[in-house]
Amino acid sequence: MKNDPKIQLLLARTNLKIPFVRFIAIVEEMFLSIGTINSFLPISEGYEDANFILDTTTGKYVLKIFLKSRTIKNINSYIKILTECKKIGFPTTEVVKDFNEGLGFVEDNGEKIYFIITKFFNGSNFQRKSPTLEDIKIITAYMSKLNTLNFDIDEEYDSWGNKNFAKEYKENKNKITPEQNRLIEPIYQKLIKLNLSSFSKSVIHGDMQRKHVLKDNKNNYCIFDFGCMANDLKVIDLSTFLAWFCFQKDTWGDKEEIYREVLNIYNRIHHLTESEIESLPTLVKASYGAYFLKTSVLINERDNSDETLDWHNRAGEMLKLTSKWE
Repeated sequence: MKNDPKIQLLLARTNLKIPFVRFIAIVEEMFLSIGTINSFLPISEGYEDANFILDTTTGKYVLKIFLKSRTIKNINSYIKILTECKKIGFPTTEVVKDFNEGLGFVEDNGEKIYFIITKFFNGSNFQRKSPTLEDIKIITAYMSKLNTLNFDIDEEYDSWGNKNFAKEYKENKNKITPEQNRLIEPIYQKLIKLNLSSFSKSVIHGDMQRKHVLKDNKNNYCIFDFGCMANDLKVIDLSTFLAWFCFQKDTWGDKEEIYREVLNIYNRIHHLTESEIESLPTLVKASYGAYFLKTSVLINERDNSDETLDWHNRAGEMLKLTSKWE
């Protein structure tokens, strides 16, 4: 375990310096209800936080050690969202609250390293299987519920999201090739012409993609990973969901029916304005543009990991498919 590169890579995202086995012992002492931790498995997917599946004497749990850049306000916002979601029937992970209302911490070299433990949901995501129209309709209804919440969020800056795409493009266009820029620049030009100032806001997930939605064999769902949470434009959540959950190569042939159903369900609660609806195609494309830009920079800086290459290829593919979609 000590030299496991996957574990060390995850822990490098945090400020934890004490030996991991000692840290695990502290976790057991603070969260007695989870029992004895028999083993732990690093979750390598994603680029933020350090996540581990814990196999214990009482079952399975997920340990999240927060990214070193997260503030205590941001972490408290994360816990608040999970708590409030449960109150409104939004299916997400349940925080184990044995200690300090769920917020664990260890003192290490004079600073606190924060973590939470959530109950494990035994389901599969939609990375390798296409969501059905029924799946899409159900998740749209859940997102509509989430977007009824409205309280302040201390958010973490999301360099991958469409909301920051224009800023990221201006700062990084000198790091991409002319060929890459030919796919990205037209989306930037459309995005900067949008006037989003009057659009409605709420609590948003910020990253509603296929790997963040689980489904079990009893047709129960779990939507997790609020790392990109914010109190921001509802169309940001809706467009990200359309881009990364609904519209992929495998469902693109049914795009018109999917789009119609999603808007119909969402508008039963939120009644988007005509301007908000008209912004969605551009924001969907900006979601792909943001990922293509980010992965282009990473690849040009010699990041050839499978995850980066996969996101790059999928974003580029969808930019081409959506180029004439309005």
